[in-house]
Amino acid sequence: MKETFKELLFTDTQASAKELLGMELYLEDVRIGRIVETEAYLGAQDSACHSSQGRRTPKNESMYLPAGHWYVYQIHGHYMLNLVTRDQDIPEAVLIRALEIDSDNPQANGPGKLTRLANITKVFDGQNIESSLLQLRRGPKPKDIGSRARIGVTCRDFWRDVPLCFYVLGNRHVSKIRKKGLLPDKETWKNTLGK
Repeated sequence: MKETFKELLFTDTQASAKELLGMELYLEDVRIGRIVETEAYLGAQDSACHSSQGRRTPKNESMYLPAGHWYVYQIHGHYMLNLVTRDQDIPEAVLIRALEIDSDNPQANGPGKLTRLANITKVFDGQNIESSLLQLRRGPKPKDIGSRARIGVTCRDFWRDVPLCFYVLGNRHVSKIRKKGLLPDKETWKNTLGK
């Protein structure tokens, strides 16, 4: 059963970044994987965000759309998938950083890896998730959520170290973590969907 964006997420970007953990990403009704890592980007105040200080360009224009639109951009030859999380003209978004897929080998444990695996390109930029072929559906809740500084940000101020990267604690599909001693992925999720 498809659910609307308003049923899935909040208007607070950090809360949305956590709420996205466990949600399933689908393309044309085919499941790609389960979200296990996200990063929150907090608009004009956040020097690591594309809309820092109110910057508005053709590249980041989708960030200024209402909540529930995809923002896809390209960097170093890789596409990055983001979900706009605030009302129109409050340019905040969440980067989908890693997916758990149906494989023991983490093949989507990075934002460029997951878009390449799923063939997600700039064509989805600006699309509303309620009408896009790229959709979210509810999945299980994580048992525990960890946080840390975002990965690869280039700013050199306070925002560099703010723990705005959220991930499913112990999940082997999270990017840039030590793999030794991790729990099997089935033990990182609560048993009941949506609870």
